[in-house]
Amino acid sequence: MKPSILLLHGALSTSNQFVSLSEKLEPFFDVFTLDFSGHGQLPYDGTLDMKVLVGDISKYFEQMKVETCHIFGYSMGGYAAVSFANSKPKKLGKIITLGTKWDWNPISSAKEIAMLDPETMTEKVPTYAAKLQALFGEKNWTNVVRNTSALMSDLGNGGGLVEDNFKTIETDVLILRGSEDKMVTLESSQEIASWLENGIYLEIDAAPHPLEKVDLDVLVHEIVGYCG
Repeated sequence: MKPSILLLHGALSTSNQFVSLSEKLEPFFDVFTLDFSGHGQLPYDGTLDMKVLVGDISKYFEQMKVETCHIFGYSMGGYAAVSFANSKPKKLGKIITLGTKWDWNPISSAKEIAMLDPETMTEKVPTYAAKLQALFGEKNWTNVVRNTSALMSDLGNGGGLVEDNFKTIETDVLILRGSEDKMVTLESSQEIASWLENGIYLEIDAAPHPLEKVDLDVLVHEIVGYCG
């Protein structure tokens, strides 16, 4: 019987970003995915924060008919996975994160939020805005952007994990970062790995932040090697 793995997508995306990765993982795992609240084509009425994402994972785990499930979280999905581990859930195996930003504070949060204005995005990065419109729908993509902005505001203003939280997490966690990732710092990734009781930091050579530009064969090798 193959082990199970749940793939958690990044901000401003959906589980569709894992189509290619899922295909490469399927020989080794039973692969599962989910779409986080506030990231679909239907309007989300609540205020998006990390507690909501953790709740999404918890509900999914409750429905899974498996004894153990590993998690791979990309970017925001990695933060959600480790936040989920903080509640010491049953069934959780190991966690692998890639490209996850850990150093959230009011300044870093404000910097990220400044780039999440729909009107500015339409003017400055029209190609990306059009991509989001196609992904989330013409009427809903602006809501998804605002939901993401609210999530980042929450993380930067007390809604994220602190050092003491990380130090109580017993789950095995592999923190991956691409050596060319301009959004995630080496220092913060190594620091989080050192705080975790069973944390490891590894770098993927020449990989930037966008998942579609990462060598998936290398990534699969790391995931299989860690969870095997």
